[in-house]
Amino acid sequence: MVFTTVGKSGTVLAIGSFSSNRPQYMAIGTGSAAESVDNVALQTETDRKAFASVAVDTINNEITYTANWNSVAISGTSLTEFGIFTPASAGSLWDREGFGAISFDGTNELQIELVLRHV
Repeated sequence: MVFTTVGKSGTVLAIGSFSSNRPQYMAIGTGSAAESVDNVALQTETDRKAFASVAVDTINNEITYTANWNSVAISGTSLTEFGIFTPASAGSLWDREGFGAISFDGTNELQIELVLRHV
């Protein structure tokens, strides 16, 4: 079976902007567990925001999701994970990223850009 160029482009369009069951929120957290394909939530979610923007690029078969947090919202956070979700609370985790702690002391803001690319 071959997944065609049109199929790739259609998939990007479907989950990027047209499907009712597409990711619409990004959450951040402080959990330390390793990422796994079996993850259904962040380990320790601390906040969730609707995407500030979603850019769909059918030529390169990619979607860029962007979310922003101001200095007040993330002050005191030791960020170690983020992920994208379908609903505003609970729901389906589409992607989870984990990393070493990044500490926020109330003087900096956060913008996360997640690029999903179909190759």
